[in-house]
Amino acid sequence: MRKSLLICFLLFFGSLYISAHESRPLHLKITVVANQLKLELTAPNSINTQNLPIIYLNERIINEDAQWVAYPAGFRQKWKMSLTNELLKGSRIKVDYPVFNPVISTILSITHQDSTEQILLIPPNKEQVVIPKDPNVSEVRWQYSILGMEHIWAGIDHLLFLICLIIITGFSKKLFITITGFTLAHSITLVLSALKIVQLPIPPIEATIALSIVFLCYEIIHHHEEKDSLTYRYPILVASSFGLLHGFGFAAVLGEIGLPAKHNLEALLFFNIGVEIGQVIFITMLFLIISIAAKLGKRLLTVDTRKQVLGLGLKLAIYCVGILAAYWMFDRII
Repeated sequence: MRKSLLICFLLFFGSLYISAHESRPLHLKITVVANQLKLELTAPNSINTQNLPIIYLNERIINEDAQWVAYPAGFRQKWKMSLTNELLKGSRIKVDYPVFNPVISTILSITHQDSTEQILLIPPNKEQVVIPKDPNVSEVRWQYSILGMEHIWAGIDHLLFLICLIIITGFSKKLFITITGFTLAHSITLVLSALKIVQLPIPPIEATIALSIVFLCYEIIHHHEEKDSLTYRYPILVASSFGLLHGFGFAAVLGEIGLPAKHNLEALLFFNIGVEIGQVIFITMLFLIISIAAKLGKRLLTVDTRKQVLGLGLKLAIYCVGILAAYWMFDRII
């Protein structure tokens, strides 16, 4: 019970800063046709209109004359410019924000004239990348692994779902079994959706992912003490069922990024591996922080005080997260 202390505060204070949608990356798509580049820049709606990015190719601004067009998920530019494929390779792409860095990643997708594809990542703490002259499969593996890890860490709804599972199972053998079920389930639907074997509309899926958090919050509020519900007795069933839906959510983000035609299986595999690595790192870090907080709680608080704080804090945090998830659900439906 004492290990729920930090989880309560993480849920409560973290929910105060969470927006209705996870943080989407900036996406620059470049297609080489003859001696011309076709460019498409997509910015998420989390970026203020006064802070839309400026793109440099080497030292030259290349999107200053392109018009921004608003669409439901953000803003988009499309334009063309003259440049040979040979000159593009080895060039430097820089992303600059006129007001402040919104701390999001940039995904650079390049389709060369010979149909080879490259996916490059500019992480939030950097502003530029050099386009390699010789793309290879190891580059694909590394980039997609990083993308998978970054997606799970930026996916606040997925992390809240994991935290709710941890509250239900505790750090025990049951948690390992539950997380394994969740992982296998979302891996299956991620592959099926990414390979276009199964296609479902994304808005209902995202709304149902939010509903899965609401459901777990309800279970915690009403059954945490007695642990007598089906969710508490067999959490793997709930985790696996909702995991199928979360896999479609992962695939939606991967669909926005795209898969390189010649290395699509490697990219898909290593994106999924990155998601799992990110998930394990998150749970491990949470365990370490909670263990330290539990030891401090033993020294600073009496047994009765700890019980009162845990009981009240857990309910308050779960109510906040449940309300937030319900807002996400209706917002995604609308």
